[in-house]
Amino acid sequence: MRRAFALALTISVAVAAVDLAACGDKFLRVGRSARFRRYAAVYPASILIYTPAGATTKGMKEFETLLKRAGHKPIAVNNGTSIGRALASARYDLVIADYADAARIKNDLQSVASKPELLPILYKPTPAVEAQAKKEYVCLIKPHAMTKYDALAEIDRLMQLKMKDSSEAIATELR
Repeated sequence: MRRAFALALTISVAVAAVDLAACGDKFLRVGRSARFRRYAAVYPASILIYTPAGATTKGMKEFETLLKRAGHKPIAVNNGTSIGRALASARYDLVIADYADAARIKNDLQSVASKPELLPILYKPTPAVEAQAKKEYVCLIKPHAMTKYDALAEIDRLMQLKMKDSSEAIATELR
C-alpha cells in the first residue's frame, strides 16, 4: 500500500512539474503583452511607410493598424511621392519601403538630420536578390517568410541597433 501511494505521489509530482514549467512563460518574453496574440513594441518608433507600388489599400490599412496596436506611430505616403518632402514634414525614426525603392530612398536619407533607419521589404525575392539584400541591410521584412509578429520583432531589432549606435556615438563625444 505504501509503495503504491509513493508511486502515485511521485507520478503526480512529476506531471505537475511539467505543467508548472510552462505556465506563463509565454507572457514573459520581451515584446509580448499579457493579452494573447498582442505585441507591445519594446522601442516605439515614428515610422514613415513608403507604400510599395503593388500594395493594396486594404493591406496598407492592416499594416498601419498592426503598427499602431504595437505602439508605433506610422504614417504612409504613396509611391511616387517625394520622400524628401515627407521626411522634412516630421521627424521619423524609421522608413519602411520596398527593396526596389531602397537605393533611391537611402540616398535621400543621407541629407535628413534625424538620420532615420531604412527597413526594406522583400516580396518573394530570388535567392540572388535576397543574398544581396542581406549584405546591404542588417534587418529585412520578408512577408513570405515571416509572421506579422516576426516583422514587428524585426522593427524592434532595428530600433535597438539604432539606440545602441546612438549611445555609443554620445559616449565617444563625451570622451
